[in-house]
Amino acid sequence: MTNFERGYRAVTDQIYAGMVGQEVSEFAARVETSVEELIRDMSKVAQNDKGLHFAKGDVAELWHAGGLNLNAVQRDIDVIAYAPRNASPIDIALRGAHHIEAAQLKYFRSAEDTARAISDPKYATLDKVVPSDQLEGVREAAQRLASHHAMRPEVSASYQHTADVADDRLRIDGAESRPLTEPQSRDLVERLRRDDNFNRDQFELASDDVVRWEDLLREATTAAARAALITAALQAAPYLLTVAKKGIETGEISVEDFVPLGRALPATLLRSSLSGGLTAAIVGAARKEMLGSGLKNIDPTHVSAAVVLCLCAVSNSLRAARGEIAPQEAAASTAEDALTLALALSFSAVGQALIPVPILGSLVGSLVGALVARLIVDEADRAIVGIAASTGWTFFGLVDHDYKVPTELLGAAGWRSLDLAQLQPRALDVRGLTPRALEPLAIDTTVLRRGVVAFRRVGYTA
Repeated sequence: MTNFERGYRAVTDQIYAGMVGQEVSEFAARVETSVEELIRDMSKVAQNDKGLHFAKGDVAELWHAGGLNLNAVQRDIDVIAYAPRNASPIDIALRGAHHIEAAQLKYFRSAEDTARAISDPKYATLDKVVPSDQLEGVREAAQRLASHHAMRPEVSASYQHTADVADDRLRIDGAESRPLTEPQSRDLVERLRRDDNFNRDQFELASDDVVRWEDLLREATTAAARAALITAALQAAPYLLTVAKKGIETGEISVEDFVPLGRALPATLLRSSLSGGLTAAIVGAARKEMLGSGLKNIDPTHVSAAVVLCLCAVSNSLRAARGEIAPQEAAASTAEDALTLALALSFSAVGQALIPVPILGSLVGSLVGALVARLIVDEADRAIVGIAASTGWTFFGLVDHDYKVPTELLGAAGWRSLDLAQLQPRALDVRGLTPRALEPLAIDTTVLRRGVVAFRRVGYTA
């Protein structure tokens, strides 16, 4: 794998992980926006002049309508609920994917009073929502009253309807609101009227409560499936271009030409899944404020770049540990990957500004950034080894100096080198030695100089 191919792979991995992280971050933002709208709407209604036991019903309407909308966002369900706030029997209107429903809500002090109030015949066609701590009491009271008024069919039917349909939450197409007790409804109004004392944790409306791991996992999985198509295409592009070039030059394309692509794709998908999963987990934890409030709005693209860089560093370290590359080369490769990702992020923003097409502008900018990084690294390599060759400076170990005279230069100077591996030792017979006089001859000299002999290695050359 060439250095550019390695940088290209890192950038495409970052693009994939960044897309997954962005989807998770945007999902969490939608959830938190729903919470803000819920609290804002309840606060607005709570500031009326009604007594506590009247205002609690008004606020409960918005609690259930907004709670259903929040749950719909959490579960990615296309439904919506709203409170008309008019004189009609409908307290909450609900729109599902293919139908519309309406509900009446009553929050009286006792289950008996709530059952009587919500069993008015004009509510006979509506869903009925009551305090969660009164639910069983309302059903029992309604059933008893239905039997008691058996001689009055219309009244009995209304009570029976309450016994059959009364619930402590709204439900539609898989989304549902949050149950609320009668004491909680009073406490909610009091806290909303003292805005500075509203405790989100008490009502499970804090970020850690509403941004749930199961929802983040679902969003990450959905985003990963979409992003995988783009990443697979980007990773396959170099292989396909090579095959196309061969087809143009030779006029032939065989199945064997696609073997390298088939071998690379599983590793590509595994690597991308790992980077995307780690990015989603970090972004999700940040949005849940598990990493502190200061990192809640961390940029997913920065997280994805850091994750990919860490994976590249681990890969380079493992290769160095196996002896496939030198430790200096592993460190240099990691530094190059860092520069490539940094420039890819910078050029990504520029590309998106110049090409205002979602994903496309960012993609083009990232690839241009990777190319520029490769050019910078190549020029830096030439400059570093040139200085090392002329001055002997090792750049803090980045360049390796090896001043053993190569075998080729020894041979050119007339020296015969000894290859120990080919030696076949045998006993020395001193009696067979014939002494000769030494006849000195002229000695030729060759001046050696420092030069580049291998990857970031300086040694003697002729």
